[in-house]
Amino acid sequence: MPSLQIPANKWAINRLAVLLYLAYAVMMLLALHTYIAWQSVNVLLGVIAMPMVITFQPKHKQSVRYGILALCCSALCLLLPVKTVLYFAIVLACFFVAETCLGKINLLPVLVAGFMSPVFQFTATVFSFPVRLQLTALAGNMMNMAGKQTVVAGNMIVCNGNEFSVDPACMGLNMLVTSLLLQVIMIAVYQKKYNRQLTWWQVMSLLFIAFALNVASNLFRIISLVWFNILPGTIMHDVTGMFCLLIYVIAPAVFITRWMIIKMGRTTNDRPASIVATSKTKIMGLHSILLIIAIWGTVSVIQHDEYNNVPVEVKTIAGYATQRVTADIVKLQNDRSLIYLKYIPRFYNADHHPMICWQGSGYEFRKVQKQSINGLMVFTAVLQHGNGQLYTAWWYDNGAKRTIDQLTWRWDVLRGAKPYSVVNVTTVTSDQLVQEVKAILNDNRLKALL
Repeated sequence: MPSLQIPANKWAINRLAVLLYLAYAVMMLLALHTYIAWQSVNVLLGVIAMPMVITFQPKHKQSVRYGILALCCSALCLLLPVKTVLYFAIVLACFFVAETCLGKINLLPVLVAGFMSPVFQFTATVFSFPVRLQLTALAGNMMNMAGKQTVVAGNMIVCNGNEFSVDPACMGLNMLVTSLLLQVIMIAVYQKKYNRQLTWWQVMSLLFIAFALNVASNLFRIISLVWFNILPGTIMHDVTGMFCLLIYVIAPAVFITRWMIIKMGRTTNDRPASIVATSKTKIMGLHSILLIIAIWGTVSVIQHDEYNNVPVEVKTIAGYATQRVTADIVKLQNDRSLIYLKYIPRFYNADHHPMICWQGSGYEFRKVQKQSINGLMVFTAVLQHGNGQLYTAWWYDNGAKRTIDQLTWRWDVLRGAKPYSVVNVTTVTSDQLVQEVKAILNDNRLKALL
């Protein structure tokens, strides 16, 4: 990384930078303390990676690009008080401070901040579900062709009476974000080592390759676990996952990254950075406006969060004890089932996905699959907690239309349809689950709450 020579008259600006960083840190702690998974591996690895990947370009002008973007996100928080928008507003504001005080930064730290974000981890978990189903089917077919008799059911492979699953909690696809962060670190290390720089499309190509390698690694991992009968909960189960990650992801990624940087990277100038200042009034004015609007946006997010946590009255449904848990979650319960209705106000909102919510309560998802009940395709799964089991099903419903496809309901709402809710039905037996879902669908009894 080029060394920085900061003139004495810049120390006043740097003191201001420290104050701005402290202000943004306070905003993040106040509004996002429950939003960011501070102790997760991906966030911790991202914090470690950030100083490793960031560089400052020599001979540049102070840039306001991140200031403009941060200002737009902060202003958007006033209209749409969403935590994801506030997260990126604060992150972009911090990058803006860096570029006006230290120098124009590279692309890699922006990617790291994106991979650390909860919305990326949510997307990786929810939208990778079809990939997990395809991986399971492909692994089962490949083993059957090789003479290993298996039965595939959803994300489960049954072989010799033992069940193996491709779950988001497994060491495989759960390593996707970690693999991408490691890929960014590799790019930074080899760029510094060979004094060469990749273009943005070359960086994105390497990230796509890392994603593809991760998917292939999971395919070989599940085949290895089933073929050699390595059961979950054993040391070899974890060792196999780490071995596949090392052999099928990290090793080829190191080779490909090194080759691409040597052959395609552009030589960088290693001279000390020299800041060419733009209008000081312009920079300070933008910082001041951004700080005020960011504070305003933070207050809006906090107030919106407090409003959503205030229970309000809810309509009753015959045959159920009904309770509003929060402004957007309703619980219905009787001696047959437990039902959660989780309202999704807009097409861009997260959807209280059952695979995330139940796991947060300590349950493990098993036998996740698509199942047709009364003509409607729904997701079903077994919830495992210790020796106990529950059976659950879910779909998206707005009282007029039902679907299990994320893109379908989001596109429908974007075009003006009534907002959807996640309908999550849970029972103690699989037969009760089917009967309860059929009853709900037949008379549309939940329509008054949708």
